[in-house]
Formats: sequence, C-alpha cells, structure tokens
Amino acid sequence: MMKSPAVSLKNVSKTFDGVTVLQDVDLAILPGEIHGLVGENGSGKSTLVKILGGVYTPDRGTEIALRGEPVTLPVRDPQRNGLAIIHQDLALVEEMSVADNIGVSTGFERGLMSLISKRRERRIVLRLAQTFGLKLNPNQMVGELSPSERSVVAILRALRLLGEGTTGNVIVLDEPTAALPRGESIKLLEMLRTMASNGTAVLYISHRMNEVLDVCDRISVLRSGKLVATREASVTTQAEIVALMLGYELGEFYPKKHVRTNEAVRLEVRNLTYGGVSDVSFAAHQGEIVGITGLAGMGQDDIPYLLAGGRTRLKDQVRVDGQSVDGSPTSAKRAGMELVPGNRLRDALWLEATATENLTLPFLRTFRRGPLLRSRAETAFAVQEMHRYDVRPRSPRLQIAKFSGGNQQKIIMARTMHQNPRVILLHEPTQGVDAGAKKEILSLVRQAADNGAAVIVFSSDSEEVAQLCHRVLVMRYGSVSAELSPGEVAEDRIVSLSQRVSAVRRAS
Repeated sequence: MMKSPAVSLKNVSKTFDGVTVLQDVDLAILPGEIHGLVGENGSGKSTLVKILGGVYTPDRGTEIALRGEPVTLPVRDPQRNGLAIIHQDLALVEEMSVADNIGVSTGFERGLMSLISKRRERRIVLRLAQTFGLKLNPNQMVGELSPSERSVVAILRALRLLGEGTTGNVIVLDEPTAALPRGESIKLLEMLRTMASNGTAVLYISHRMNEVLDVCDRISVLRSGKLVATREASVTTQAEIVALMLGYELGEFYPKKHVRTNEAVRLEVRNLTYGGVSDVSFAAHQGEIVGITGLAGMGQDDIPYLLAGGRTRLKDQVRVDGQSVDGSPTSAKRAGMELVPGNRLRDALWLEATATENLTLPFLRTFRRGPLLRSRAETAFAVQEMHRYDVRPRSPRLQIAKFSGGNQQKIIMARTMHQNPRVILLHEPTQGVDAGAKKEILSLVRQAADNGAAVIVFSSDSEEVAQLCHRVLVMRYGSVSAELSPGEVAEDRIVSLSQRVSAVRRAS
C-alpha cells in the first residue's frame, strides 16, 4: 500500500505581469523519500519553493496539502504545517554559537526565573547531532565552522523547528552543496539519507547531477515552468535528466583541451603569503588553464583576491608578462588581470541596475561623447553581446537581479572577455548554474585560453577541474601540496590528493 504524500502539489501555477512562470505542476513527495527537483536556471524551481514558503501567492486553482491536510493559500505558516526550507545562504549568524543559532528560531529552553538555560540548549544540540552520529560543539561560533558543518547546523535547526520525532515532516534544501568540495558534500548527503530513513521527506534541489542521482529516490524535472517528467533515480542517467531539462541532447559536455607547447610565461607568482596562504609559487603560460583546488579552508579561495589586489600582499610577488603587479586593483587591471568572483551577487553585480549597465560599467567611457552618454550605442552593444553569449531573456533594460544565475554569470563573462585580459582569475565560475549554462561558460573559458589568456580556475568541483584544466595544483593548509602535470590530471587523483588532508587530520 502506497504511503500518503508528506506534501502534495496539484495544478500549481504562477503568473507575473502576464508571464506564466509555473503552469499546472503536480508533485507528490512521500515520507522517507529524497525527491530531486532539477531544471535550468529560470525553469521555475525558485518560484515553486517560494510558493511553498508562503512568499508568493499561487494562481487560482492551485492545491497544496501538507501531511495529508489541505493548506489555505498563500501558505501562512509552513513550519506549523511541518515544512521547513533551507536556502543556499543558510541564514546563520556567524558571531553566534551553534546552540544559539539553533535555538534563536525555535525559542530557547528556560530555567530558573525564566532565564535561558544554556545547559538545556547544549543538551538539545548534542542529542540532535547524535541522531546522525555527528560530533558538534554547541559552544563553537558558527563563523569557525567548515561549510559542511554550517549546513549541518541549518538542518538541525530545521529539525528542531519542526519538532523532534514528528513524522511526515518535509525539509526543502535549495543547492545545499553548491559551495562544498566533493568530500564535504558526501558527508551532507549521508545526513540526508539518515533523515529520510527516520521518515522525513526531503525535496532536494541541485545542479550537481551526479549527487542528485546518487542520493535521490525519484527526480522531477522542470522545464520552462512545466513538470516534464518524474523518473526513478536508479533507472535513469545524467544524460537523460539533462536532456529532459534542456529539451535536447547536450552532446559532449566539456570542451576539448587544446594543448599548446613552448608558450611564454604569462603569470608568475612567487612566494605568495598572506593570512591563510603561505609561500605559494606557480606559473601559468599563455593559452594554459591551471586549476587550483583543495578541501574547504585550505587557502585556495583567498588566492584570486590576493592576485587581483583585493587584499594586501607583499610587493614583487606577482608578475604579468614579466612586469611586476604591485598589489593594488588598479595595478592588476593595468596589467590585464581580470577577476570573476565566486560570489557574483555580492562582488560582481550591481543588482539595482540593468543588464546593459552591468555589461558596460568597466568601460563606460567608450560610450561617451564629451560629457554625454551615447545611450543608443551602449544599448546596441549590450544587445550584440547578449546575443553573442546567448543571454536570456535578451532584454538589455531588464534589472540584472531578475536574470537567472547562469545568465548573470554569462553577462559577467561577456564583460570580462570584452576587456581582452591577459590573465583571467575564475573563482567557482559555474557555481549555482544549470547544465546548459555551465557548458557554455566552460566553452568561453576554453576560448579565452585559445585566444592567448592564462586562465586560473579556483574550484571545488574536482570533475570540472580535471576535465577543463591542463595542470592542477592541490592546496593543503595554505600551501601547494601537489602538482599534477597534463598527463597526470584525473578526477580520482585530485580527490585522493585532497582527501589526504582529512586523513592527516584524523591521524593527528
């Protein structure tokens, strides 16, 4: 006999200003099931989650039931109905302890004179963590935790919010592993399996197809606001899911490596030292793509910002085409070095501005005639670039915040490429983008290298690094612990070298 769904959606539709972004979506998630929800950026996933969370009111005719009970729309109190949503940013306060982050959303246990009982709060955290066989210090500041440990805290908070031991609960996780290296992701996926085995229904949203297939029981695919298929994960393939997402076969995913020999050194880094980075040296040649990777907190995430002048460093440590770059952003740009930051919303986009303004801001002077801006020429340029890089929708006056993550990243890449950089620093270049956009972005990276740039990719995605890069450096505790030459680059080698750090930690 089939279980009653923990959450049931029927005829879910949503229209904004006459544009339908969700149309008649039917979806049921069973207790104890991990159900994957996938689709391109802009396919309707975020809208569906916001309807479940009560942020959006769905169109008339929508029906939602939680724990078998119909819910009045819009959803007023999802937690009271057994549903919690964990967003990618986790909404944790780094300056507060683990126990305080878990208790602040649920209400603290009280002791004498109605004061907060720190002892009881610590006990609750330890009991929740023990359910998953985890060790977690309730008194540790969240800012001191690894990315995967922060995700654990957010999940424990959701479980407490819904009520420990309550059956039929639903937890929605939106891109929970987007910023995690493979090793850290595996730990989190194991936690989800334990959660499901205890009867919790999990809606798992991710662009990492290998993880979706690995952890999910069933996978539902959204395309252009419609549910096009639901498949059993055990009998489907990544190629099939991606084809359902896109509406066509993707073909060979990664661009071919074009190895060029005897090219001049374009970027030279000597003894780079600052904060968690110690004595890092490497070179990148013209036309070469170099990957720098490692487990979270090993120092690789600091290097692109040290090179681009975002943080203070010692002089004469970085040279581009033999010329010293003095550590300032101005010097880096003058040398032809461009950075694509990992956090595009915070560091790379002017969210209140249009697509055109975000495209042209670094070289706006080229559209001026005296004190006046040639707005027609600027818009024409934006239309041309949006067409060239297949940015959708092709609406140059649309606010950049209204584009999907993949299309935002294409705009950033278009802006970067237009400046003809000699050195391109890419920090997590495909994080949080769908398969189609990822393929296009990786092709742009390969094209930049073929045009003579030295490209440095700082990524936690070992598959991406292995398939894209000519050489790979693996970081350990702020220093380069291993280098893989072109003939040695392989995903299993990268994973193995990265995980040795964990083994050393356990041994010590």
